[in-house]
Amino acid sequence: MKKLLTDNMIKAAFDELPVDGKYFDKFKEEVERCYSELKQGCPEDDDDPEEENNADASIRLTKEFMEYYVPEKEKGHGDVWAETYARSSMPGIEEYLSYREAYYAIEDREEREKELDIHVACMSDDPLFIKRFKFLFTETLNDPKEFTESYCNEYRRMIALGKSETYAHAYADHHDEYKESFCVFYSQAYELAKEHGMSDSEAYCFGDTCTEAVDQGLWVEKDQFLERYHEDWQKEFYFTLMKQDFEETEHRKMTPLEEQEFRKDLFG
Repeated sequence: MKKLLTDNMIKAAFDELPVDGKYFDKFKEEVERCYSELKQGCPEDDDDPEEENNADASIRLTKEFMEYYVPEKEKGHGDVWAETYARSSMPGIEEYLSYREAYYAIEDREEREKELDIHVACMSDDPLFIKRFKFLFTETLNDPKEFTESYCNEYRRMIALGKSETYAHAYADHHDEYKESFCVFYSQAYELAKEHGMSDSEAYCFGDTCTEAVDQGLWVEKDQFLERYHEDWQKEFYFTLMKQDFEETEHRKMTPLEEQEFRKDLFG
């Protein structure tokens, strides 16, 4: 015997949920939507006593939906965000991926940013965390919360060591990507570039180029570096890296004559 969905079933199922009565209309709407889709896709399930019938399945799925939908609405999110998040949330799916689904489901850019503000405000009121999280949320594919927490910890650690905000940002920005010594090289280069008026992207490229040269070999990468960077301060920094590498490799100080030779090779 077929078990059809009824209003009494919907009301009884809703009463089992620990949610405010204001969400009943949404619950009913979602149950009926699920039921209609199941009836179209799996009409035979109503005739098979071995299978979960469509009425029970639609109620079960909607209860799962409400577990995700209601908390988002309680935070102050709109229907598009809450519905998209709830429908994309399932076991095995990382939570941050579902939140990104919700974000990009909103067509209006201003409304989208308001929703993101609500989302991050529920996690922290720390301005550093908020700024970094919003950047990572839209600019990376990884878990923004995990990487934001790491960034904030490393940023504040550098500030506590007496480093500048520029250095601290550069160090924290690459802490999860570079090993410790490379973070230092990159941060020094980035800070120097900003001090000489470079934009954020230009400073990033200069720091990345210098770090790559250290990794691949400063002598090997020298000509490529000089093709790109011609300012004396840029060459001076590269020389500092070369001198440091020489003294670590040779286990001795560079002599004045050797220093003169290296400078001539760099500055011409």
